[in-house]
Amino acid sequence: MLVRKLSLFLSYCRSECSFSHHTCSAYESDLKQFFSVSKFDESDSLSLYYNWVSNQGFAPKTIHRKLACLRSFFQFCIREGYCEAGILLEIPRYSVPVRLPYVLDAHVIDRLLTFPDVSTKKGLRDRVLLELLYSTGIRVSECVFLKPSHIDFVDGVISVLGKGHKQRLIPLTTRSQHFLSLYLSEFNDQTWLFQVSSKKSFSRFTVYSIVKRYVDRMSQDVSISPHSFRHAFATHLLEGGARLRDVQLLLGHRHLSSSQVYSHVATSTIKNKFLQAHPRGMA
Repeated sequence: MLVRKLSLFLSYCRSECSFSHHTCSAYESDLKQFFSVSKFDESDSLSLYYNWVSNQGFAPKTIHRKLACLRSFFQFCIREGYCEAGILLEIPRYSVPVRLPYVLDAHVIDRLLTFPDVSTKKGLRDRVLLELLYSTGIRVSECVFLKPSHIDFVDGVISVLGKGHKQRLIPLTTRSQHFLSLYLSEFNDQTWLFQVSSKKSFSRFTVYSIVKRYVDRMSQDVSISPHSFRHAFATHLLEGGARLRDVQLLLGHRHLSSSQVYSHVATSTIKNKFLQAHPRGMA
């Protein structure tokens, strides 16, 4: 039975695909759910599972992920000779509506960056954290595992270990290098770039808490999370004339399609600016 191939598939995901622990755990949970619901002993097991998933109130992205997980599992089984290729035709196609991310204005980010008191060690740390989130567009999961040795002031780049254990280099802005230099002169004996007193790296929750602390000081009602800086980083680069392919590499996206959502946001912004600026734009 194919359920017995689950452990082999998960080993393949970890060793050959270098998927993260989080991704492998999600795959394992989704596949166990599939075999539990469908029993996979009927000819219409896949359609039965799809109907079940569709009626559970899952978000569209969750449904898409579960079906994509099934597709990956059966592709593995076909490749290893455990089942016939025709089974892929039985997995329903499901499209997720494109949802454009909310992008912060540059002046809002500039204002937010002025809140940390850089005359204090804690404030300097927070300023460096916010600067890196915006000027590099790194994920929170990447940020918390940065080390001082990842900073190269000579070439002005930072080395980031992303998904799939893939390393990429991201240029550092002059301002981020300035605050990093000040920060590392104060915290020069740390294992991690951002760590708690116990010498453990920041958790993702810690980063969220720091960002929220300064967002709460904003007088205007804005929705900002650490990931908001990543959205702004990508969109502002495209609005400034950067190539989509370059933004893809900087974000660490495996597929160009993952970065294309930002081109839609940038195009929409440029269009609105054009309509406001052109004499006949609002006619």
